[in-house]
Amino acid sequence: MRTIHPKLPALPVKVVLMTALLMVMANVTLSAQIRPGMPRVRALLMERQLSEIKKNISIENKDITTFELLYRDYITELFELNSRYEGLFPLESDYDQYSDTQIEENFIKQTEKSKRLLLLREKYFYEFKTIIKPKEIMKLYSIERQILRQAQQEMKERYGNKP
Repeated sequence: MRTIHPKLPALPVKVVLMTALLMVMANVTLSAQIRPGMPRVRALLMERQLSEIKKNISIENKDITTFELLYRDYITELFELNSRYEGLFPLESDYDQYSDTQIEENFIKQTEKSKRLLLLREKYFYEFKTIIKPKEIMKLYSIERQILRQAQQEMKERYGNKP
């Protein structure tokens, strides 16, 4: 066996090849889960949420695959809904910088987005209910929000308020 560095142990070629193969397979699996049109960061966040949810709620083993597919569909629809309404300013904004027409349009779009979000959550509540109990669904929503807040905080810490 050859050593590359005198302080590092020599690894058999088989171990190195298996490790490399696993790394490639992990990358392919992750790439396969990124939906078309979904930014990589959003897809990674979805996978992190899904991982935490599966750890913290009770799902029968036979339903895990179905749950994962359903959750990915839910997040994709949620992402598409949020993408449709990008550029809206928060309702708590400084209104002096906007005209009355802009404020009215923003209010109407914010209200429309909120209604669609409620309909989406209601739709998936009943779909999730076929797999998990309502208490677990509420846990799911709570975990989802918690991870989203953590990700937003991390982004603020990394990038500050840079555009």
